[in-house]
Amino acid sequence: MKTIVSGLGQCIAEMVGAEIYNQQDGKNVPFIYGAVTTGHVWKFLKLEKNVVFINVENYYIKDSRKIIGILVEMVRSVKSL
Repeated sequence: MKTIVSGLGQCIAEMVGAEIYNQQDGKNVPFIYGAVTTGHVWKFLKLEKNVVFINVENYYIKDSRKIIGILVEMVRSVKSL
């Protein structure tokens, strides 16, 4: 059974990869967001200045409004750059 913790390393590696890609492409992106999900449980991450912030709260699919709200805020903050 997949757990949230088992996906954190892969997510962080992908976030670092995205940061490197953007830097090599000449884009100064101040932060990268990430998300890990089992389908039932969600966890959100943020990479900023070589520091990964992992939200301590787990979000459950039954609280889909919270999950969608977080995703919308991620998009809004990126669009405002």
